[in-house]
Amino acid sequence: MRTLSSPHMIINNSHGLITVDFIFSLILCAGLCAVMFVMTFTLSMAEIAQYITFASSRAYVAGHVDPDKQTEMGRNKFSNLMSNNVLSPLFSTSGTSWFTLSNLELRGGGASGKDFAEDYPYVDDRIPQTGARLTFGARVLALRIAFLGRTTEDGEAPTAKLTAFLIREPTQQECWDLQVKKRYDAIMNLDSRFAILADRYRNKYVPMEDNGC
Repeated sequence: MRTLSSPHMIINNSHGLITVDFIFSLILCAGLCAVMFVMTFTLSMAEIAQYITFASSRAYVAGHVDPDKQTEMGRNKFSNLMSNNVLSPLFSTSGTSWFTLSNLELRGGGASGKDFAEDYPYVDDRIPQTGARLTFGARVLALRIAFLGRTTEDGEAPTAKLTAFLIREPTQQECWDLQVKKRYDAIMNLDSRFAILADRYRNKYVPMEDNGC
């Protein structure tokens, strides 16, 4: 005949309790492993994103015909890297991948007056901080882990600014407007006879700038 257990005996029954502890520990360890994997993977991708920023800045600051052409070269370099067969599956500009790179900023000072002084204040006698900056987003960090909750408060992907400071080289136009032409005009104004010769041979004189502008 089967013996019925009293309610008191059922409450004191501890059979299967170790299974609950095992499942809880397993889920907790899996969550921590996921966090560690995401962190290490994000740091690795951040290094690649920093290289993309540096390469775009390096292409931008090289001397060219005018500042607009320099900007075009920097943006073309960024587009080429983002469309690379190896990098394109890892990064996107629209937020469809685990990692995003967007908002390319190219600031070269000069006549535009755009640099990073407002973000990184410095004294007047320092070299302007110019170069490129990108917004790096890690959607993979926006997780929701069992027993641990969300990794972000609003569920949005964390972002960071990646900046590559390089000194922009003067362009051919800037060399002519700010140095060669001014020096030529100053020489012509030294004596009225120079101005007469300048008018006579104006179409035969071809100014040229050197590498040091």
